[in-house]
Amino acid sequence: MNIGLSTAAFYVRWETEEAAEHLSDYGAACAEAFLQTRGEMTAGFAADVRKRLNGVPCTSMHPKGTLFENELFGRSPRQRAEGWDAFQHALDAAAELGAAYYVYHGWHSSTGNKIPFDAQRNADVVGEMQLRAAQRGIRIAWENVSWCQLTTPERVIEMKKWLPDIGFTLDIKQAMRAGCEPAEFIGAMGSQLVNVHICDWHENGALCLPGEGSFDFDAFMLALKREGYDGPIIVEPYLALIHSDEKLRQSLRKMEAAEQMADKILTAWIDENAKAE
Repeated sequence: MNIGLSTAAFYVRWETEEAAEHLSDYGAACAEAFLQTRGEMTAGFAADVRKRLNGVPCTSMHPKGTLFENELFGRSPRQRAEGWDAFQHALDAAAELGAAYYVYHGWHSSTGNKIPFDAQRNADVVGEMQLRAAQRGIRIAWENVSWCQLTTPERVIEMKKWLPDIGFTLDIKQAMRAGCEPAEFIGAMGSQLVNVHICDWHENGALCLPGEGSFDFDAFMLALKREGYDGPIIVEPYLALIHSDEKLRQSLRKMEAAEQMADKILTAWIDENAKAE
């Protein structure tokens, strides 16, 4: 597993392309590019971001889905057409970045009212997204988000029936906000888990950098290893949580240490079982 960093961590402090220049300063092994505007969702802009990453590989592209993903579910043909056009531009950007995954939030209510879960309608739209993304060598990584459609492990399991090839992004903060245990999502997503977003929180739910709160990252990393996960772990904090650049560097180092410890524990366990046999 590689411990990476999202450009979203610096939203407002720097523009996307400026944030890309700094990821290597924090020792990020990989990057997730968060594109903030429709204007950023172009191959030309993505080429500039990729250059500024200074060799840090971009494993995933995360567009600001509230800009257009709801349009894919629109009742108006024109609305849907423009949504698909925006999606194609986002795919152009992802392909230029070299990203293997498109992080998808999905259908939500702009008024804050929860939309009833509709597996069929989700499958129709996301299935088409998968087809278009696959043409660019990109996989949709549907993220669990407490205010969208994919909120619980049960819904993950249901959508796997409809979309057998779908990938998933596990966001542990969003799991907590939905009242679910992140480890439950690991089991539900299984081998289709391709991307992970991490933050941390205190007992009162207040967010903080990974390693500064109450979440057990040692157990979490071990659970990922036992499931066979070997993909990116993206540190995705809000800017307000980064009290200093050094604190952010320390957070990434702590996550690297937790991953390495999990690897040692799992290796020792495998060796012991091999001897017992």
